[in-house]
Amino acid sequence: MKHARPAFDLTLVAIADEGYAMQLAVAIRSVIDHLSLAARCRLFIIDAGLSRQSRSRCRSAWHDERLTVHWITASPRLVAGLPVSGHVSQASYLRLLLDDLLPATVSKVIYLDVDLVVRQDLLRLWNEPLADRVALAVTDLGSPCFDAACGLPTYWRCRDHLVTDRPVPNYRDLGLDPAGKYFNAGVMVIDLDRWRRERVGPRAIEVLNAYREHVIWWDQYALNVILAGRWGVLDRRWNQVAHVHAYPSWRESPLGSDEFCRLRDDPWVIHYSSASKPWHCDCGHPWTDAFLEVLATTPWRGWRRTAPGPVHRHVPRRPSLWRRLMKGAHHLLHRPSGRR
Repeated sequence: MKHARPAFDLTLVAIADEGYAMQLAVAIRSVIDHLSLAARCRLFIIDAGLSRQSRSRCRSAWHDERLTVHWITASPRLVAGLPVSGHVSQASYLRLLLDDLLPATVSKVIYLDVDLVVRQDLLRLWNEPLADRVALAVTDLGSPCFDAACGLPTYWRCRDHLVTDRPVPNYRDLGLDPAGKYFNAGVMVIDLDRWRRERVGPRAIEVLNAYREHVIWWDQYALNVILAGRWGVLDRRWNQVAHVHAYPSWRESPLGSDEFCRLRDDPWVIHYSSASKPWHCDCGHPWTDAFLEVLATTPWRGWRRTAPGPVHRHVPRRPSLWRRLMKGAHHLLHRPSGRR
């Protein structure tokens, strides 16, 4: 007896407010452009303040019979009081509440930040085995483990180009393995049933409130604390963070030659995770055109970059990185003050 085909082949979720409406349209349009022709995709948008006009323009950009869109309104007040900085708003923390915001019938989901462009069929990502892990994610390239000096074999060759050695500064007090991997939360495959059972969201908020003086990169800090040892590693091409372009070559990076070249030259998801984004007129990201090309296929076509990126107010911990910044040689080397 043949089993009935599930209603949807994959389920996605993204979060946006009005300030990221255009970016949301681009991200999801890029998903559709690379989706298998026979695939059926269910998309949940957590609406943290999108205007009616922006919703309409997004629907126009995504018109495709393979895609079913559900809008869920959520107030950032649900996570009020958590620390924010730069252009990052409290809406960023809503991914901690996916278990409550999404229907109870949703047991698995791909979470996507909206400052990205997809270049590969996400059905391939969906089919990555979760096994007994709560989530799958990509090891962060700028901060690969809780203590790079202890856990990164290539530390001495790349230490001057890391974003930080310790993305969870109080990892010892929390009993975390210094060699434990640290992930970037911009792209995740989530076992939502396990997420619910293990109360990941409420526990993460407790961590943020208890250790706010140690928090780097907002909810990503808490997710790495709660999910330490409970997540699986994806191919880095599923989340090419901007920091890959900060390494002069593979020799000064945590990667081998082949992996470095694949990640830099053939990303499956380009995540614009630095403070300077493709919609800023001074953006130096080498994949800026990938964003603008998708943008031209949406109702935002004809939009022109006019505003510069945010002024970076924090001196990088590494003096060598600061010297490069001052020379203007690398736009992507500053410690991220934006969405990661």
